[in-house]
Amino acid sequence: MAKLTRNGVVGLELTREEVIEVGFAVAAIIRKAQCREVNCDIVDALNDVFKTLDSIDHDITDILEGEEV
Repeated sequence: MAKLTRNGVVGLELTREEVIEVGFAVAAIIRKAQCREVNCDIVDALNDVFKTLDSIDHDITDILEGEEV
């Protein structure tokens, strides 16, 4: 993998923060949907979104921890 520039690292850090924010928002939507007794297929789909965001967060973290600036 190519070495990240300082801008690349900062960009990944900002992106990671945004992914985390969206993950918290999706988690809140899941809880609200469950309280509203929304169809389980919808809740499952939201859970898939949350898991994907969590995976992206881990991927970005792995990239950042593996890079030196």
